[in-house]
Amino acid sequence: STFIQIITVKNYNENGKIKELKFKTSRELRENAYLKLEVMLVTGVHSWEEVQYNELPDKVKANYKE
Repeated sequence: STFIQIITVKNYNENGKIKELKFKTSRELRENAYLKLEVMLVTGVHSWEEVQYNELPDKVKANYKE
């Protein structure tokens, strides 16, 4: 059987605006990881991938410490 977890994240868009999002995944999520989310207007989070701090847009980096 596949383990499905519901993830709630505070998400910053490329302009640095924050929004809380929830999504389901069967993939393991590393604690304190930076995620790049593909979000569709109607369906919400379509896909996600883990990224490194230096890959974040500058306006998003301003909300985090490396």
